[in-house]
Amino acid sequence: MKVEKFAIKEWAELISSPIFLQEKDHQIFNHIDLPLVKNELSITLRLRLQNPIFKWTSIFHKGTDFLIRTPKLELTPKTALHARFTGNWTNNAGIDEIGKLLVQKWYHIAYTLSEPKKRLDIYIDGEWVGFYSIQDVKSQNIMFNDGPLYIGQAIGLDGFNGEISNFRYFNWQLSTNEIKEDFAGRLFES
Repeated sequence: MKVEKFAIKEWAELISSPIFLQEKDHQIFNHIDLPLVKNELSITLRLRLQNPIFKWTSIFHKGTDFLIRTPKLELTPKTALHARFTGNWTNNAGIDEIGKLLVQKWYHIAYTLSEPKKRLDIYIDGEWVGFYSIQDVKSQNIMFNDGPLYIGQAIGLDGFNGEISNFRYFNWQLSTNEIKEDFAGRLFES
C-alpha cells in the first residue's frame, strides 16, 4: 500500500484593519494558534511608521529568546529592514539592511523563508528587494520554533510607533506572483 503525503496550505490574518502601536505596545499570538509550519513560512503586512527610527526596533519576532528568532524582522537605526532567522550553525542569519522606509507612507512588506530552498527573501510593495541564501546546503538548516509570535515590542527590543494592518501568516513560501497579488489586495478574492 502506497501512502501519499501532502501539505495543507494554511494561512491566518492576525491583524486586519489598521491598529496603532507605540514602542511599548505589542500583540502576542501563541504558536498553537498559528498555521502549522513544517519547513516554510511567509509573512505579509502593511506598515506605516509615524516617526523616524533612531534605534533598533522590532516589527515581529517569533521565539522565546532574543536569539531564538525564526522569523524576525526589525528596523535599523537608519529605518532599513533587518531580516533574521536562527539556523543550526548560527542564531543570527539573514539580511542586514535593505529598503530604507520613509515615515507617513504605507508599505507592503513580505518575508518568505524556505528550508528546502535554503533561502530568505524580502519584498517591499510587491518588488523583490533582497535575499539571503544558505551556502552549505547539506549541513546548514533553518531552525523553526514553537515560541509565541510578537508583533511590535518583542524580547529585548521596543516596537515601532506607527500603524500595522493586513498581517498575514502563511505556512508556505509565497511565490513572487502570490506576493504581487497580496500587495494588490487580490490574493484571496473569490
